Formats: sequence, structure tokens, C-alpha cells
Amino acid sequence: MKLLLSLLVCGPAVVAQVGSKPDPARKFFADGPVVEVAIELDPAERQNLRDRPRDYVRATLRIDGDEQGWPAVGVKLKCAAGSFRKVDERPGFTVNLGKFGGSERLHGLKRFHLNNGRQDDSRMSEWVGPEVFAAAGYPAPRVGPARGGLDGEDLGLYVLREGYDKQFLLRVFGDLEGSLYDGGFCMDIDRDLEKDAGTGPDDRSDLARLRRACLDPDRDGPDRLDALLDVDMFIDFMAIEAMLGHWDGYCQNRNNFRLWFSKEAGATCFLPHGMDQLYGDVDASVLEHPSAIVAKAVQQTPSWRKRYRARLKDLLPRFKPRPLITKIKARAAKLQKSMKALGADAVRAHENAVRDLTRRIDQRYRHLQKEVREPEPKPLAFRGERPVRLKEWRAAGETDHVALKKRSYGGTPALCVEATSAGSRERRGAYRTTVLLARGRYRLTAIARCEGVEPLGVDDGGVRLVVGDARGEALSGDQKWIELSCEFEVSDYRDSVELRLEMRARDGKVWFRANSMQLYRLDQ
Repeated sequence: MKLLLSLLVCGPAVVAQVGSKPDPARKFFADGPVVEVAIELDPAERQNLRDRPRDYVRATLRIDGDEQGWPAVGVKLKCAAGSFRKVDERPGFTVNLGKFGGSERLHGLKRFHLNNGRQDDSRMSEWVGPEVFAAAGYPAPRVGPARGGLDGEDLGLYVLREGYDKQFLLRVFGDLEGSLYDGGFCMDIDRDLEKDAGTGPDDRSDLARLRRACLDPDRDGPDRLDALLDVDMFIDFMAIEAMLGHWDGYCQNRNNFRLWFSKEAGATCFLPHGMDQLYGDVDASVLEHPSAIVAKAVQQTPSWRKRYRARLKDLLPRFKPRPLITKIKARAAKLQKSMKALGADAVRAHENAVRDLTRRIDQRYRHLQKEVREPEPKPLAFRGERPVRLKEWRAAGETDHVALKKRSYGGTPALCVEATSAGSRERRGAYRTTVLLARGRYRLTAIARCEGVEPLGVDDGGVRLVVGDARGEALSGDQKWIELSCEFEVSDYRDSVELRLEMRARDGKVWFRANSMQLYRLDQ
């Protein structure tokens, strides 16, 4: 199957068709023109997007200044917490040209996305990621540059990306006999993922089988992990995500992925998504054991871990800076030419953003050259009963209307989670860190205080320390500084464990005192 994907996606001469059907979008994405996409909404439809941003409304679309336009296309807002913006605030869009019966196609595409690049000033990261995946023979969406407009307002640079839909499945896999799942926002395979396309079962039984196989990767028979998952492909997926520094992808954050269950045995594969924050930490480890369910199961198997280490070395040439940076500069020149109408300041800011990206690509490669040859990481070491202080925490807004910032309380440095607006739905945010631990019993502690925290009434709401299925005591309402704790057990020989400082509530704010987070080993 991997050979088939390599031929379809990125062979020396990329094929232009699947079967007898031509692929008119191939040349469009290969040439990379900056396409101008102007959206026009009736006032009532614009209000509908304010009220229900995830529902399609009717719009008129004009491509490259076409005066006639395409009427009655479907448009809705897209992106999750980090990039989502309201319709009046330069949003991202999903465009479905056939939603209301229209027959127009953009270079053969019926459905595509216009990403606002909110977290990538260069607007190049979402192109770099698929470029590296495709060059390594792995299926990925195609990406091009765009200028966005809404009701006569020039919104500047956007990223145009083909959708994960029936057309994508036919282009890459050649059929629809399977199930394509949307990974959702910070959701793993133990959640009820939304099925986007395919003729496979609607009862999520395929997800359940994969989950059971991950819980027992050594089981025999048709439900063993390598009988369901294309393990070689998944190892490449893990390696490329890690080498790109894609911290917000599946393996590190259980986010930004699609999952294809093929009718073919052992052919299930993950697809990359949401790659607008690559190369953020040039020293990010590629040897860290990931916490996502499938990634954890594969890397806990010694032979597959060995294969992963080998693939890091094999794939390293794909990350050489010079060829990639040459392509980036060529595409950036097209973007900056298109941006002249936005003014010299906008062009200069984009040049600086591209320069910063290329610098990080170069630094990342230097780090990878060293790290792929390093020995296996060792579990966190404890000295007697003394705790280990945990200083590095990543902010993760896991729903809309949540802000996470370093913010002092009364002069005390703290990590703050705040619901930016009250509502009937849960606001969820957390600070996370991952540590490699040996088999044993542990206790996580932190000092916190909160104001106006209003849980939804569920048992695990409020402010808590969380480690896997273990949950400590909860805070709610108004509370002064108090120590929280959570005890948990590591049953594997060694495991990469995610620790969370989280708030789940309708409303409220919590502070976790900086430098108060400590981890104890209880069975030494």
C-alpha cells in the first residue's frame, strides 16, 4: 500500500489522474499561483455566520476579479481555538462550491479551505509541512497561496488547502471503501470522532477495534494492531511530525489529524493536518515517547521503537535546509508581489516572517543531525523522597473562549487559565507537560487559587490536576491558595506520561503558582 501511495502522491513524476479520471488541480497546486478569492454575503447571511459560524450559508464567490461570479456557493467559518476568528475579525473559511447545487469548480476542486494564517505570519508553514510529507512519500493535502476578500474588504494573505473529502480519497487511495474520520479538537481515538466520508460502517466499530488493539498490542489474530494499522506508514507519520516540530499534531497533542480506515487489512493510516505552527521549538525532542493512544502503543513495542529510530536517520535528508529554503523563497517572492497593494509595511513584515522561518528550519536541521544519533532517553530520576520540580508547561486552550497566560496574582508569578466569556457550554483549558517515567507510583502537586469557577455539574469539572484517568480533588467557586494533588501509577516498564493542570467550567479563572508544580515518587 505504501508503494501505491508513493506513486500517487509524490513519485518522480506525479501522476495526474486516478484510473481514467484526470486531476485538474495537479498543475494548479504545482504552479502555485496566488489566487484571489473574494466572498460576498447578503447582510442576513453574514448575520447567520455571526450567530452560527459552523453552519453553511449562501455566498457569491469571485475568483481573480471575475465580474460574473459564482452564486449560491456554501461558506462557513473554520479553525479551532487558536486560529478561530469571528466573521468580522478576518476568519478562516471552508468553501463548498456544490453545497447548494452549484456546478462550478475551482481547478476541479468542489471543496477547499481558506486558512487565515492567524498563527503563522509567513503563511508558509502549512505549505512546508505537506511538502515534506509528500517528498517522503506520505499522503498529504495540497496547499497554495491566496488573497482573501470579504464584502469588498481585502483581508490579505490566506492559505488555500484542498479538503479531506471524497475527491481527496479518490485521488490518493483510489476508492471510497472505508471511513475517513475527523480527529476533532484535542480528541484521540477513544472519543466519538466525526465521520467525514467513505462507505465504511457508521457505528465506529473500526475505531473500537483499533482502540482495543492499542490496549493490547501483543494480541493475536485479525484484531492485533499490525493487522489493522499500516505500522510502517504510521512510524513514518510519527517521525515526520516529530522532525517538523509539529507539537500540535496527533502524536504530541492528539490534535489536527484525519484517520482513514481502508477496507484493505492492515492499511489504516493517519493523515496530517493543521500544520501552521511548525519549527516553533527548534530543539524539540524527536526521542520523547508520545502520549497519543496509537503512538504510545507503537513506540512501547521494542521492535517498532527500533524501526522508528532507524527511520529518523533515513528521513533526515528530507530536512536539509538548502533545497527547502530555496523553494520557500521562490514562493515567498510570489506572495510579496501580490502583497504590494497592501503597502510596504506589510511586505516588509512578511519578509521578516519568512526570514525567521528559514532560520528556524536551518537550526532545526542542526539539532536533528545530533539528536537522531543520541542514545535512548532515560526516565526521570528521583533522589530518595525528594520531589522533582516541573518547570516547563505548555498552554493548551481546548475549547473556544479560553485564555492561557503567564500572569501574576498579587505579585506571585503564576500560570493563569481564564474563561473569556461565560456560557452554557464548557470552557476547557490546561497547562501540560510530558515526562518519561519508570514503572511505579507517583504524586503530582501544585498550589492553586480560583475565582468564580462554575463547573457544569459533572464529576470531573472545576479545577484539577489530571494524569491519564487519575483525577485529583477539584476546586470551584472562590478559593484562596491551596495545594492540589493527584496520585497515579505507571504500569509499563517505562512510559511517557502527560501531566495536566486544567480548568473545566462554564466560567471562572484559576492561577497555578509558578514553580509550585512538583512530582514525588511514592514507592522508593
